[in-house]
Amino acid sequence: MYSTAKRHIVRLATTGMMLAAGAVVELRLMNAYGVPMLLALPCGLAVGLSVGHLVEAVTSRFGTTVYRCPASGCAYKVRVAHADAAERRRWQETAAAHPRHELIYLH
Repeated sequence: MYSTAKRHIVRLATTGMMLAAGAVVELRLMNAYGVPMLLALPCGLAVGLSVGHLVEAVTSRFGTTVYRCPASGCAYKVRVAHADAAERRRWQETAAAHPRHELIYLH
């Protein structure tokens, strides 16, 4: 199982790198058009955060397992990230035997 502190450190480092990269790229692009630094900096930070969020969302999909209820028409699902084999098995059984079925009605 992954350490929570280790994950937070990696997440902070990734966010910082994306912020810096986005700010530098935007500042260089906007400097060519004569945009003032105080206006270009928030744009660069916003681009950096957006790229960082996209990278984090894509990479989190690789470590996530989704278990769905096997009953037909039930929309219940569980997303499990960074779990060992016993915990994944426990969530798989929970998804198969949950007490309340969320049925999808198609009109």
